Amino acid sequence: MKSITSFCFVIVSALFLNQINTATADLITTACGTALDKKFCESSLRSQPESKKADLNGLARIALKLASTNGNKVQNQVSQLLKKESDKNRKAALRDCIENYQSALEQIKNSATALASKRYSDVNTWISAAMSAGASCEEGFKSSQSPLTKSNSEFGSYCGTALAVTNKASGS
Repeated sequence: MKSITSFCFVIVSALFLNQINTATADLITTACGTALDKKFCESSLRSQPESKKADLNGLARIALKLASTNGNKVQNQVSQLLKKESDKNRKAALRDCIENYQSALEQIKNSATALASKRYSDVNTWISAAMSAGASCEEGFKSSQSPLTKSNSEFGSYCGTALAVTNKASGS
């Protein structure tokens, strides 16, 4: 009898855990429903182990963390390019990119603070402003090929993910 009870407990536990994982997967799909790049949104959130147990606000925090991490990565990439660049115009464009990303990272930090207080409209304002960093950076390279096109685009996708998830968390 003990083995049957143990077996039933294991089966019920497995079914319960499967329901939790299914609910989280569905929540991520729902949260990413309005993202410009739904596949990117879903895969980036699913890549984070903490997303398995997160609610919408938790997913929004994860999305902001991903955007911040990526923004820091791009800023470091720009700094490395600036050290190697000799062309005056490209150097000026790279300096502008650093400023753009510094502002974007500050806006993401402000977004995280606003999210903690559930001030969703403030989060949306800050993230929307941060999203412009990549496009502004690209504009500086009008006369030559930007070495940051892929990185700028990826940063925009991370910000877009944060925006979509925050909108869903706010009930929009």
